[in-house]
Amino acid sequence: MLVSKRSKVLTALLALCSGLAAPAVIAEELYTINTTCSTPTSQNFSCQVQAVDVDDSTEYRHRFGSRTVSYRVMEDPYVRIEGRAQAGAAWTSVKNATINFKTEQLCFNSEAFCVNNPTFLADVLTQGGHAIQGRTRLGMAFADNGRVDVACFDNGCDRLMEAIQK
Repeated sequence: MLVSKRSKVLTALLALCSGLAAPAVIAEELYTINTTCSTPTSQNFSCQVQAVDVDDSTEYRHRFGSRTVSYRVMEDPYVRIEGRAQAGAAWTSVKNATINFKTEQLCFNSEAFCVNNPTFLADVLTQGGHAIQGRTRLGMAFADNGRVDVACFDNGCDRLMEAIQK
């Protein structure tokens, strides 16, 4: 009887203490693809994209050489995208993002970083439903808090990019 009471007390203390610990980061790899990335100074270099669900976001880690550039997409409480130039750096809100479905290219911050990721774009087409079907381009500009401020489709994206450049 005494052993049973001790084990119950120990179990309760462990449960209490585990509640005080930092929450565990839950990460699940979704896919890895070998593809190409580009920047304004380096066109079409080999990179590897690893998509990982991490807690409430999906991270896309772009590895090339010894460098990793990451972007994460969050949907709660609203859709937003953040990026970081290297592992361990602070996440910052993306200013804009564009998708070209014909070339299977996704670009961030006025083409400061682009990636060919047909797997991601297939998901966008599937999840976008009828509103996205038949579109060739999609673009978004984000407010300072990271929330989508403006969205565009097809030729409307030319106008958005002109406004961004001003």
